[in-house]
Amino acid sequence: MEMPDMDRVIGVSWPRSGHHLLVRLLTLYFGSGFRYCDYYGGVENCCKAVPCTRPDIHLSKSHDFDLQLPQIEGRKYLIQYRNFVPSVVSNFELHVRNGGADTPESFRNFASQQFDAYRAFTNKWITSDFAANQLQIEYDQLQGDPQNGLARAAEWLHPGVPIDPARIADAVARVDGERIERGRVTPLAGAGVHSARRIEDFRFYAAPLFATLENMRLSREEVTIVFRDVLDRDPVAANMLNFQAAASTDALRRDLMASDEYTARQRQDPQSPTDKAHDT
Repeated sequence: MEMPDMDRVIGVSWPRSGHHLLVRLLTLYFGSGFRYCDYYGGVENCCKAVPCTRPDIHLSKSHDFDLQLPQIEGRKYLIQYRNFVPSVVSNFELHVRNGGADTPESFRNFASQQFDAYRAFTNKWITSDFAANQLQIEYDQLQGDPQNGLARAAEWLHPGVPIDPARIADAVARVDGERIERGRVTPLAGAGVHSARRIEDFRFYAAPLFATLENMRLSREEVTIVFRDVLDRDPVAANMLNFQAAASTDALRRDLMASDEYTARQRQDPQSPTDKAHDT
């Protein structure tokens, strides 16, 4: 069944935020008339354009990795996101599946680099004025109340058409799922929406490390700039993640200026680059 009156929506999602789950739910709810293109894998005769140029595609996908996806006034976007910590654990499993090292050190470095991209994504697609007028679906909300999440998405795609609660419930009950662990994806056919994996079950879970991940605020670039200004060097790579959890660049600067390393530098050169900059 074709659905010519359905709106054409641009999907923007942070990786591992339930995008494919929502697409499977929408496909079950709308049936064969619903057309979707994931862009990266594409469909037959995919236009490879964002936004999609094909009039028969109702929902397309973008992660906006390069932050070049335009925010077009008058166009609809379906934005999906997730708390950083569970998303980086899930995304790390795909990193391992694609050949990345499966070690605690690799996870720390992966999380450190992912945070920069995550913060840029949320600034553009979650907290901006433009994004506030679009449909946003957070992963935990979709998992916790999938019927509501599916209904909101269906209304966004097909406005003015009453939602069918029975079809919503049926889709949620029989949608396919998947489990990703240690780089392996296990399909769960007809499992319905199931609860997310516990973070504490991740093989590299440690309470202090994950408290640091929850508190991350700064980009790697911001940390490096402060280090070069105060200590005239780059931070040690293995410690970068800890410094990203500083409350602000000013707080990081104060911590570094209270360090033994900074004190020793001051004894050797009272007019350090930092002091000279402050003098001017």
